[in-house]
Amino acid sequence: MELLQNYNPKSDNESSRFYSIIINKGDTLRVVSNKLYDSGLIKNKEFFKFFAKLYNFEKSIKSGTYNISNSLSIKEILNKLNSGKVVQNRITITEGMSNAMFFKILANNELLSGDLKFSDFPKEGYLAPDTYFYEEGEKRIALLNRIQKVQFKRINKIWNSRKKNDTLNSPHELVILASIIEKESGKYDELNLISSVLHNRLRKKMRLQADPTVIYGIMGGEKLSRSLTKSDLRIKSIYNTYMINGLPPNPICNPGEAALSAAANPVISKFYYYVSNGKGGHFFSMNLEEHNKNVKLYKSQRNKSN
Repeated sequence: MELLQNYNPKSDNESSRFYSIIINKGDTLRVVSNKLYDSGLIKNKEFFKFFAKLYNFEKSIKSGTYNISNSLSIKEILNKLNSGKVVQNRITITEGMSNAMFFKILANNELLSGDLKFSDFPKEGYLAPDTYFYEEGEKRIALLNRIQKVQFKRINKIWNSRKKNDTLNSPHELVILASIIEKESGKYDELNLISSVLHNRLRKKMRLQADPTVIYGIMGGEKLSRSLTKSDLRIKSIYNTYMINGLPPNPICNPGEAALSAAANPVISKFYYYVSNGKGGHFFSMNLEEHNKNVKLYKSQRNKSN
């Protein structure tokens, strides 16, 4: 008996190989044994079924994708199928990624299944940046819905625990502002300060003049492969915050949790302007005169590096 359960079909001259086996929910023991037999991992389906029933493994085999070596015995295969240690496929939506970019990632992923249309996506801003694990064959729309639920949960939690302020009137406005903050800086220690500038400008009825909103109005979430020009800033668009008052009608990307938190909880400051410092961060200033000096400083540093 012990000899049989420890038997494996690989001959001594055969090199070890791993086979990917997908066990779907609802697969019977007969179906599982057929999959293992067809892949060459077992040579006798009846032996496999006998030992599965003998050790009460018949009903505890877990679904998922497994990488199984042909060097494993029947007992080891059964242990693996009962361990639930499936292959973890992962997909990542990064902070600031647009719907248009993530749509391409989902559509081109060959391990996922089912049709997906861009119209299936929620509004920009309502997908949660993170890394997600999925089983091979999971439907694209199901994964998309999972990601959307995570973002709604984050938004509601941050909105309900925010410090009260007079600039944001709804969770949707929170997401819009967070999306601008996300695109304005990659430095997390700056997010709350950038948030304070934007809150200050909104409070004073100043236009936000945020370059990323102009880019979104031009590209709709795709990348702009050149620098913005002065003529770009004059393009009429519902997203162009050089041309419109207040916030644009919708977010310009999918903001992460840190940007959402920063939008809800800006630090108190007297800053109304910021410009890149050429090192990944920004110079902040309280008035236009200071800002113009910082712009000149940035341009001189940029010219030196070119």
